[in-house]
Amino acid sequence: MSTDSDTSSVSRRQFLAVASSAAAAGSISVGKVLASPPPPAPTVSYTVTIDVSTTPISYTVVDSSGAVHNAYRLRVKSNDKVSWKMKSGAAQHGTVLFIRDTPLVDANNNNNPLFAVDTSNPVVGLVDQGASGIYEYYVAVFDPTTNKTYTDDPKIIVGSGDIVVAAELEPILNTVLGEVKELKPSSSDQRRRVESIEDNLERIIKKLN
Repeated sequence: MSTDSDTSSVSRRQFLAVASSAAAAGSISVGKVLASPPPPAPTVSYTVTIDVSTTPISYTVVDSSGAVHNAYRLRVKSNDKVSWKMKSGAAQHGTVLFIRDTPLVDANNNNNPLFAVDTSNPVVGLVDQGASGIYEYYVAVFDPTTNKTYTDDPKIIVGSGDIVVAAELEPILNTVLGEVKELKPSSSDQRRRVESIEDNLERIIKKLN
């Protein structure tokens, strides 16, 4: 004969079994408030200014605070925008060309891959969401007033896009590297450790350049 107690016992067992399975699958969270995902970083528009009056050719961008940064290795992130212009204006003609692969798409042309940009008729490239890593591109500049041609191979690095952090970090690492080089280890084991630190610091600084 069934009783209310038996029914209650069965119901408890069923509930505990279901709850245990759900907890194991991670679908129950007790006493926790799930944090909201961080908002996406705002997109940035970079206008790279090419200056062939310097040796080597210089590439610069200006951030939102007005600070000027070296853009020979321009750090960007997905959905950022990139364009190029000549420092001297229309007198010089520049071409930007990606050969093997490009991180940019033409947002005004069905997001087709953007391999070439003419500084006389600039197109703004959008950093593709699937782009990642280092992309080398080629720059060719013709100066009709001197009949000289200039070429170079700068890079775009798709990652976090924080050029300010990179600019601030490099001098700090160079200072640390200089201090490490001044150390006078007293044993061969210490010398090997110092040399290893020097190699790692130089490798990090090279990646920032």
